[in-house]
Amino acid sequence: METNSDSGCQAVANSATPAMATPATAPRQRSKPMLPLRAVMALVDKNENRVWKLIETGEIAWAFDCALTQRDGRKRELRVLPAAVADYLRGRPCELEWPDVFAVLLPDGPTVVASEIARILNVSSDHVYHLIERKQIEARPIRRRGPGGSAPVPTTSFIKFLQKRRCL
Repeated sequence: METNSDSGCQAVANSATPAMATPATAPRQRSKPMLPLRAVMALVDKNENRVWKLIETGEIAWAFDCALTQRDGRKRELRVLPAAVADYLRGRPCELEWPDVFAVLLPDGPTVVASEIARILNVSSDHVYHLIERKQIEARPIRRRGPGGSAPVPTTSFIKFLQKRRCL
């Protein structure tokens, strides 16, 4: 075994052990829900105006407005990707790109159910259904009813919502 003196890690040279591949059927790990404005304020120890300034300048990347409507002067419902806040706290720029964000947030498959969108955005299920009713997110017309029922939303519709609602 060789030792990398810079990191103290051991590297195995010419190992005969093949790398273990992740099975193709393994589900993607669920992300943490996005953080609301108040949580970001608490984590970075800044007031609301300063947090908005950090987002507008790009010091905190990957913030989204998930309010029911996007109108100037109206209440905004900010949600921030936890990884972006973590990078800010470490003093480094967030290097995530759209494909990385989608990989972290979205489950595999052509649809994501409304209850999962509520978890990702850290909002109530009612809020997601209001977004659907206002055509901000497009849901499939067939909805399951009863326990465990949730509206299926095409993943592409949720992606468009995120792209449209990114705060820069």
